[in-house]
Amino acid sequence: MTTTLNAPETRIDLSDAGMWQGGPPHAEFARLRAEAPIAWNARSDGHRGFWAVSRFDDIAAISRDTALFSSRNGVISLDDFDDAQNDKRRTLLEMDPPQHGKMRMLTMPGFSRRGVGGLEEDVRARIAALLDNLVGAGSFEAVSTLTKQVPIITLCALLGIPVERTEDLIRWSDMLIGSDDPDFVDPIFDAYSEDERRMMPFGHPAALQAFEMGRELAADRRANPRDDVITMLVQAQVDGRPLTEDEFLNYFLMLVVAGNETTRHTMSHGLRALADHPREWDRFRQGGIKSQTATDEILRWATPVHFVRRIATQDTTLNGVPIAKGDKVAMYYASGNRDETRFEAPEIFDIGREKNPHMAFGKGGPHFCLGNFVAQLQVRVLIEELATRVSRIEASGRFDILRSNHIHGVKALDIILHPAG
Repeated sequence: MTTTLNAPETRIDLSDAGMWQGGPPHAEFARLRAEAPIAWNARSDGHRGFWAVSRFDDIAAISRDTALFSSRNGVISLDDFDDAQNDKRRTLLEMDPPQHGKMRMLTMPGFSRRGVGGLEEDVRARIAALLDNLVGAGSFEAVSTLTKQVPIITLCALLGIPVERTEDLIRWSDMLIGSDDPDFVDPIFDAYSEDERRMMPFGHPAALQAFEMGRELAADRRANPRDDVITMLVQAQVDGRPLTEDEFLNYFLMLVVAGNETTRHTMSHGLRALADHPREWDRFRQGGIKSQTATDEILRWATPVHFVRRIATQDTTLNGVPIAKGDKVAMYYASGNRDETRFEAPEIFDIGREKNPHMAFGKGGPHFCLGNFVAQLQVRVLIEELATRVSRIEASGRFDILRSNHIHGVKALDIILHPAG
């Protein structure tokens, strides 16, 4: 069926990475939620458009219905890929049940609440050591000195990666997520044709460099098993067989990127929010507000992933709008987390917000973020350790947002941590 004729439309192109560099277009999303919650987003770059979904309840419904809205043809990009490209790029994110559930369970023990609980002592010690050098030291750039450092060390502990390789992991993540940002230009990018890049996970040759590390780690764990996630993967069986090399490498790469980027950016946005809302920081430090409550509000406010997409597997309707089989459907968490029907005064940063069903990790369905307990742990411990040391967080310069239509990233954040008396 023809779906775009006379369909409600967005007034801006949400696929334009540059448009997001000033932050999410909250005014347009507020209009869409009120007037056109399922809106057609045409593109001017030769790619077919997509449906932009802006309301909380619609996003939750799509997330739960994996039979009608499939992940197999891409999740993190608004572009189109053929079957061979999709298969070569496929990570856990681009799988539907039952394959997704089987693959997810391979590493679930390492990312469960119990599995993550043992990390808290090390995470707290790492954050405390970093803060000891930063509190009272004047203005500093917080991404490179603090928010990049915490999740990458935690990730290395989970995966069993040598700490001396952290800079490699950070660089690859930056390149894979920031390929639309001129600050993350990789000289090897142009050495590959567009057709070659479309056969790579995340569409970037930095994936190939990460794969080299993945192969080294796999070979080591086969010879020397450990209590870590890499060992889980190399010893895993799916349908009675071990993972193929592509399955292992793509899984490994997804963990490296997802386990690093989103937590880092949540922390960065959280620090900026606390600097911009000093009364909220005072409220938290005075006690009475649970750390988890504050963590949830930081996650809602940051919303590190702007959208994920699905493909309609058959003709259907959504909120009265006809959707054709094969249409791309983008669920905008950046909008769902500001939905007035679910959040009271969502435009306000409220560190004590009690009713907070945020979708920073997704909303319902099998694709709820595998690493959510790890992310929550790190954000919670950061604000707890700050509260004992810092009376005021002050913005002191740069607050540079990543040029990306997918990730709400922070490239640079200058702050001052004023010591508590």
